[in-house]
Amino acid sequence: MSLAQLAQFAATNNNTRAASKAVHTLTTEEARERVIIKDGSKKAAEDGSQALTLVLGKYTLALDAIAPKATRINAPADKVEEFTGLLQEAIDNGTLDEAIVEAQAKAKVTAEKPRVVTAPASVDLDALEGEEGTEEGEAPFEGDELGEDDLG
Repeated sequence: MSLAQLAQFAATNNNTRAASKAVHTLTTEEARERVIIKDGSKKAAEDGSQALTLVLGKYTLALDAIAPKATRINAPADKVEEFTGLLQEAIDNGTLDEAIVEAQAKAKVTAEKPRVVTAPASVDLDALEGEEGTEEGEAPFEGDELGEDDLG
């Protein structure tokens, strides 16, 4: 079976799903090794069929090299192993490199987004600075001390 024949089992899905090295910093060869082929179904199908999905970190790879806008291959139970082998071959030989690069670009955008943590409006952080009981190791408010039962 060829990738062209595999296209008839392709489906579109917009779902997206962390490694010691960030996905966007990997070389294409390293990224190929990190791609996982998994069953993208939320629940296992009773008939054993699987929605084969390729993921790199938390990013689902597009399968445009197989069929336009496809993100998974709906594999009947008796074809899961064969289809998984074909997908792995496509990863290994570079057929899906464009999808890998696209996923890495999304990961880079996410990694470069500034992360802002703000206190709730009801908390005045400046007022806490000079308060009694805010020395290192002390609770800033009465009753905030952790007891042994809280460490559970």
